[in-house]
Amino acid sequence: MRIAVLCSGSVLQPVLEALYSQGLLAGVAVPAAPAVEDPNLALETVLRQARVSCLRVDNGDLTGQMAPWLRSLAADALCCMGFPRKLPADLLTMPPLGCYNFHGGPLPQYRGPDPVFWQIRNREVAGAITVHRMTPRIDSGAIAHEAHLPIGTDDTYGLWMQRLGGALPRVMIEFVQQLAIHGAAVPLREQDPETGRYFPRPTDADRTIDWSWGASAIDALVRACNPVYGGALTTLHGVPVRLLEVSPLPAQAGGESTSGTVVTADAAEGLRVACGTGELLRLELLYGMEGFFSGPRLARIFGLKPGQRLA
Repeated sequence: MRIAVLCSGSVLQPVLEALYSQGLLAGVAVPAAPAVEDPNLALETVLRQARVSCLRVDNGDLTGQMAPWLRSLAADALCCMGFPRKLPADLLTMPPLGCYNFHGGPLPQYRGPDPVFWQIRNREVAGAITVHRMTPRIDSGAIAHEAHLPIGTDDTYGLWMQRLGGALPRVMIEFVQQLAIHGAAVPLREQDPETGRYFPRPTDADRTIDWSWGASAIDALVRACNPVYGGALTTLHGVPVRLLEVSPLPAQAGGESTSGTVVTADAAEGLRVACGTGELLRLELLYGMEGFFSGPRLARIFGLKPGQRLA
C-alpha cells in the first residue's frame, strides 16, 4: 500500500517516519511559504535525504499541481493533516482507496479550522483525533477511525498539540491497517447532522477576557491562547496586554469585588483580580509592549493598586 500525505509543520515528522519505516510513504505535499518563515523547510530537507517525493503547493491551481503528482506516485490513499487548503472534488476521487483527513477534535461537534482552541476554551475533559473521509463539504465526511485523548486542567494549546502529535503515529498506523484489511470497503460511520457544529477560527473578540466569567472559564481561555495566539486579551490602564498564565483561587472572604478589580498587588500575594461571583484569579505571567512580566513585577513597575480595574 502507498500513502500520499498532505501536511504542514515539522511536528508531523514522527507520523511520516512511522509510515516510512513500514514502506508505506509514497510522497508528501506541503504548502509553499516565504523562505524566512517557512515551517516546512526542515521537514522537506529530511524527506529529500530519505528520497521521498516532496511537492511544494502554492496558491494557484491545486488540481493542476497535485493531479500529475498523485498519478506519478500511484498512491492508493491520500491522508491530510493540517493542510491549509480545501481540496477540489476532482482530486478527492483520484486515490482508489479515498482521501482522509485527520481532524484534531471529535466530529461533528467540533468542525472548523482550530478545534484545539475551542475544546480547551470550552473546558472539555477529552478531545479526539478523528479520521474522516474527505468530501467537498469541510469536516463533514463519514468517520473511519477515532481516538480519544484526555485534556488536562493544566494543558495549554501547545501542550495538548504535543499530545496529539505524540498519538498521531499510532492512530495513523491503526487506520492504515484498517485500509489494508478492508480496502475501499473500510467501515464508515456517517456523522450525526443533529449534533454538528462549526467553530470558526478565533477572532480577537473570541480571545478577549470577560471578567464577569468564573475563574476556571478565564483560565481555560488563557490556556487556549498559549502560546499560539500570544495570550488572552485584556487591557490595563487602557493599554492592551496578554495573559499567558493565571491561577484560579477560592472565593475571597468578606464579600465580592466588581469583576476585573485588582484586589491585591504586592510581592506577598501577587496580582490578584476579582472575577465571576466572588472568585479570584492570580495573574502569573503577562505580555505587553514592554515585555513579559510576572504579576508582582508588573504591579511594581506600573504602580498597580487595589481598586484599579482591568477591562
